[in-house]
Amino acid sequence: MPPHRLFPIRSSWFGLVLFDPYWWGPGIPDQAPLPAAEAPLSERRPTGGLQLDVEPRRAQVYVDGRFVGVVDEFSGYYHHLDLEAGPHRIDLVASDYDPLSIDVVVSPGRTTTYRGLLNRY
Repeated sequence: MPPHRLFPIRSSWFGLVLFDPYWWGPGIPDQAPLPAAEAPLSERRPTGGLQLDVEPRRAQVYVDGRFVGVVDEFSGYYHHLDLEAGPHRIDLVASDYDPLSIDVVVSPGRTTTYRGLLNRY
């Protein structure tokens, strides 16, 4: 089953809300699936890093539809987001700002820095 992807939607009552279309689809199971067992060390993919230099620093960070923290946790010289090597979708969401989605390719053993800012609406 493909992973779920969250989509930011602006609501006049609630502001910016993340929506998963799976919530409305037919055949939703009663229980959440169990997390997959961690792969043995020999089968893990190499990792790289992504450092975020984005304003506002309180923006929430989603990687491939999963919440991982706020920008401030992944900015600075020694702080970065460890990701498996390969392509990823990064979504940055903050109230009073337009959401920002970027596609990045993480190189094994390297840390890439993304600089940008979210636009106020």
